[in-house]
Amino acid sequence: MLTMAGKYSRFKLFGSKVPKYLLPLGSETILAEIIKQFMLSCSTANILLVANRDDQIFFPVVRSIMTKYGISNSSLIYIDDTSSQLRTALNASELIPNENQNTPVAFANIDTVLFNRNKFFVNLEKCNPSAAQLDTFRGESDQYSYIRLNEKNNVVDIVDKKIISNYACSGLYGFGSYSFMAGIAGELLCGNPKAGFTDLYQMFILSELDISFFYEPITPHTVVLGTPEEYVINIHRFK
Repeated sequence: MLTMAGKYSRFKLFGSKVPKYLLPLGSETILAEIIKQFMLSCSTANILLVANRDDQIFFPVVRSIMTKYGISNSSLIYIDDTSSQLRTALNASELIPNENQNTPVAFANIDTVLFNRNKFFVNLEKCNPSAAQLDTFRGESDQYSYIRLNEKNNVVDIVDKKIISNYACSGLYGFGSYSFMAGIAGELLCGNPKAGFTDLYQMFILSELDISFFYEPITPHTVVLGTPEEYVINIHRFK
C-alpha cells in the first residue's frame, strides 16, 4: 500500500505544481519508479495507492501509470487529509474487503525508491499474523527514524529523527495481517491522533511482539526523495 495522501508543502514552497509523486525521475516519475521496483521485488504484490482527495485533478496521470504496470483503477483509493501517515494507513485499511483483512500487508512511503527488497517480501508472506517487519538501510541524516538492536539482533528501540545506530528506517513497514496492524494502530491513535509508524513500533517493542528487520547495506539501493534537497541531489541516479 503506497501512502501518497500528503500535502507536499515543502515542494510547493519550491514551486512544484504537481504532487511530489509525479515529479520526473529519469524517464519515469517518482511514482512509476517506485511501483516498478516493488513489482520487481514482489511479483505477487497487490499494489494499492492511497491518495489525497484534493489531488483528483492529477488522477488521470496516476491511472495511466497504473495501467502501464497492470494495476486496476479500483486499486486507487482516495481519502481526506489525515494527521499522519499511520492515520492514512488505518483509514485506507478500513476500505479493504473483509476477505483481505488477514493477509500480510506492507505500507511504503511515496518518496523513497527501494531496490531489491525480494527477501523482505518473501519473509512477509511467511510472517506470523501477529508479527511486524522493518526495512532499514545505512543512514546518516537525523531526518530518518533509527532502530537499535541487542546482541541477538532483536529490535529493542526505535526513535524518530535521532541517530542511535546505522540502521535507518526506509519507510517500508510490514505486518503479518491488516487486522493486526489496524487493531493496535486504532488504539494508539485514540490516545495520540498524531502518532506515526515509529510510535506504533514502539508499542510493539514494549509489548515484546515479534519484530524482524531487514538491512540493505548498499546505500544506492535506497534512494530517499523526501525533501526538495534530497530530490535534487539524487535525481542524477535515474537516467
